[in-house]
Amino acid sequence: MSSSEAIVRFEYPSAKAFGAILDVLSNIVDEVLFNFTSEGLTVKALDPAKVALIIINIPSSAFLEYNVERDLSVGINLSALVKSLPTMKKTDKLIFTANEEFYELTIEGITTKKYKFRSIEVAAEEVPEINIDFKVKAIVLASAFKSAIKDLKGVESIVFEAKDDQYLYLRGAEGGAEAKLSRIAGSILDMEVKEPSRNVYDEDYITKVLDLAGITENIEIKFGSELPLNLYFTLAGGGSAEYLLAPKA
Repeated sequence: MSSSEAIVRFEYPSAKAFGAILDVLSNIVDEVLFNFTSEGLTVKALDPAKVALIIINIPSSAFLEYNVERDLSVGINLSALVKSLPTMKKTDKLIFTANEEFYELTIEGITTKKYKFRSIEVAAEEVPEINIDFKVKAIVLASAFKSAIKDLKGVESIVFEAKDDQYLYLRGAEGGAEAKLSRIAGSILDMEVKEPSRNVYDEDYITKVLDLAGITENIEIKFGSELPLNLYFTLAGGGSAEYLLAPKA
């Protein structure tokens, strides 16, 4: 797509990181809207069961280049896109261009590869402001959280429990494996517990966003008894991904 045809054009420094974002989105929904304004890119996706919500914000400053002639929403068929894209390297650069009909991704590495798709119609998600008084807030090392969830693979339901501001326990709801994140060990960087809390969340839904832990250093975890789980990922280079998951019934 030539520059004169494009309404939106951006260059992202790491194709691999952007690929991880696409993979995570495709784990949650099959189709999504990329909303472009002069301020940056916003994506909101609610899974079909209305159990999980993800909101991604990448400001214009996080891109190597970001040009938007006017606001544009691009409907992305994630299933088709993710299947088509190659395995991307950290050093590869990603270029995205779009107009009202098509969008195109160019992966620049040792070789240059282009992928062009037709935009599809996707209904905009009406997402209310997230304003919840979470009882537990913890900033943890992304690598430690990812390792803990992997250690609990197969438990189906994961209990999150915090009694004080020193430890966060993750364990299988029916017993089995348990993982403990702690201040002393360095896996918890900061933690606030307004009241002791315990809740159960679906393992599969947590695993859906685990790839984001590979492109950030820290994760903010928020939850409470009878409250959703909130995972907040600060993306390398700028931007964020926020994931809200309802408790398991």
